[in-house]
Amino acid sequence: MSIRQQIPLLEALAEIDERLRQVEDDLALRRGGLEALRSEVEGLVKKMASGRESIGAMEKTRNELQLEARQMTQQIDKSREKLGRSRNERESVAATRELEELRKLVRDRDDEVQKIEVLIDRARTSVNEAESRHDQLKKELEGDAEGAAQSLAEREAQRAELAGKREVAVKTIVPLLYRKYESIRTRRPRAIASTHNGTCNGCFIAVPPMMFQKMQNQDEFEQCPNCKRILYYVPAAPKDDGGAGA
Repeated sequence: MSIRQQIPLLEALAEIDERLRQVEDDLALRRGGLEALRSEVEGLVKKMASGRESIGAMEKTRNELQLEARQMTQQIDKSREKLGRSRNERESVAATRELEELRKLVRDRDDEVQKIEVLIDRARTSVNEAESRHDQLKKELEGDAEGAAQSLAEREAQRAELAGKREVAVKTIVPLLYRKYESIRTRRPRAIASTHNGTCNGCFIAVPPMMFQKMQNQDEFEQCPNCKRILYYVPAAPKDDGGAGA
């Protein structure tokens, strides 16, 4: 098979591969979008559960502190009574010290309760925001799922169709040339390029003059010294003389 016969077959394969790559990129993008939504929804569910658990633990601690404060308040009342029944200075000093310590403990408990209340409010705000975002994403996911599934099915069908065409196209290529093509395609999205003036149309670098002169005979394919694409020569299109001589 001559190089002139192989060029259109190779170009047809390259065109199929380009379309196939675009479809596969689009499939990956669409799958990635859905997976990102699902992943965020799952993360929000975990965040809400963790937040509610944290709120429950903080509320329990707050309630325990408030109970302690009430019990200490009752002890304060008893200490006041004890102070009132003091019979000497020693008993009065002891009762006063006990009263001050209890008041300090109550103040400490109140401070801790206030700090916990602030943390509880923050946690509730975070959970509410997560719930709002979760509901929004869930609606988007449920609303888009059917359309996304249909779109994915269409792209899968396109990919299968192109894969079938590629299988047929590959059989038309000389095996040695196809192996070279595949080797280059692992490094370059498009493995072939043409030239009509000595410049590779793949990387736009001039090839050596001797190589270009040899390529014009169209006896065999060359490889661009710069980008390594399979390179072939095509004569330049004739210039339109604008109807001169008419």
